[in-house]
Amino acid sequence: MRQELKILLDENIGLKVYHELRKRGYHVQSILVERRGASDEEVVETATKRGKIIVTMDKDFGYLAQAYNPPGMVILRLRDPRVPNRIRAILRALSLGEQLYGYITIVTDTRIRKRPITP
Repeated sequence: MRQELKILLDENIGLKVYHELRKRGYHVQSILVERRGASDEEVVETATKRGKIIVTMDKDFGYLAQAYNPPGMVILRLRDPRVPNRIRAILRALSLGEQLYGYITIVTDTRIRKRPITP
């Protein structure tokens, strides 16, 4: 496996992205595979217990980070969220490696912003 990052994909990221990241050697799990229909709170709790970085397109997760203090979070804010664009954006974020831990990382079409997760 490539990269030691532990990643949990929210349902809205999709199975095509999940399979592509696994094919590229990332240690990734998907809520769609493991706990389809889980609430946002359950997703954040699962990531926190397992030490995983959450990847989502749901901006409301930023508020949950303050309550649950997950290891890290990547929120995609893309104008065109089709699968190839999601994959590109996630790979850009994952290139930060260990720097994702402890932060909410917001990935747009043109930039990456980070802010600390503060409980």
